[in-house]
Amino acid sequence: MLKIMRSSVIAGLEWTGDRLSYPDADVKGDTFPMTWGDDDEIYTSAGDPLWGESKDGLDVERFSGGPTDYKITKINPMADYRGWGGNGPKPSGMICVDGILYLAFQNLRGNQKAPYSLISQHGSDAHIVHALRNNSDWGVGSWVPALANIAAPMFQGNKFGGPAFINFGRNNANARDGYVYAVSSDQWDNGSNLRLGRVPKDSIVRREAWEWVCAFAPSGEPAWSPDLDASIPILSLHRWLGIPEMVYLAGIRRYLLLTWRLHKDFSGDDGTDLIVLDAPEPWGPFSLVHFEEYWEGKAFNPYCPRIPLKWMDADGVSGWLQFSGSWSRSGQGAGYYRSSVRPFRLKMV
Repeated sequence: MLKIMRSSVIAGLEWTGDRLSYPDADVKGDTFPMTWGDDDEIYTSAGDPLWGESKDGLDVERFSGGPTDYKITKINPMADYRGWGGNGPKPSGMICVDGILYLAFQNLRGNQKAPYSLISQHGSDAHIVHALRNNSDWGVGSWVPALANIAAPMFQGNKFGGPAFINFGRNNANARDGYVYAVSSDQWDNGSNLRLGRVPKDSIVRREAWEWVCAFAPSGEPAWSPDLDASIPILSLHRWLGIPEMVYLAGIRRYLLLTWRLHKDFSGDDGTDLIVLDAPEPWGPFSLVHFEEYWEGKAFNPYCPRIPLKWMDADGVSGWLQFSGSWSRSGQGAGYYRSSVRPFRLKMV
């Protein structure tokens, strides 16, 4: 059973409507790290997008419209990014900063051993690329560096194997300072440790500019180190941490951390738990907002929860959760292996 102190600021999360799966069953994919671009569009990347020109690996997509009528457009098939599951690059984070779109992906060196399981996807060897504009359109043109020119991952191994950028609003407008922050678990599904890194916003693709939380002062303030091996977890929940999502909700001045746990390692048939935590700072301390065992029911098996900040209401507490649909072997019903959304409201203390 998950054991963590309840939040003293947010009493819980309640659903305010039913799940809506993307109506076109041929538009498949998962993971969907999201950012709100400077052009007011939502940009994302799907893992193993089984539609259009893409067969596996990852692509770049745009979600246009509102949560009940959005249209997914594949704007770049990322044809060089190939390999199924843990054998190929998969998206972990996306962010738009000062009009530049960045994509973090994992598995640069192909399949590696997962630290806690023989069958889980490892989620290691991460790298970051950025987009060059094609006319006024994001993501359609070149992404640099080209995959063929990447000799080694920026973040070798599992410790920071799947960076998920902390998003602060449209074009990162509500950023806390001049840094970009990212969190990472140490395994794609059912990991144990969450680490926090940061980098000056003009140096996101420079490995030597990154630093990680390596200690905490008695006051709770973090110390930072450029040595990833010296980093420490900001949160440890043994085997409860799937690839994470963190956003800053400016309306209530809180960070929300979302993660998920499969009841059986890398199984689409045994159910998922949803975990939502909050914190006053990106490094914590974290407290429990919402825990849902067998989230969306055992048969559906959702994963990779996201909060598209563009779809948050003006009150700062109501919005939509976006998540990946079931890859269950037992059936291919509504929502199978594609985007789903569901409205929610945070209950404040």
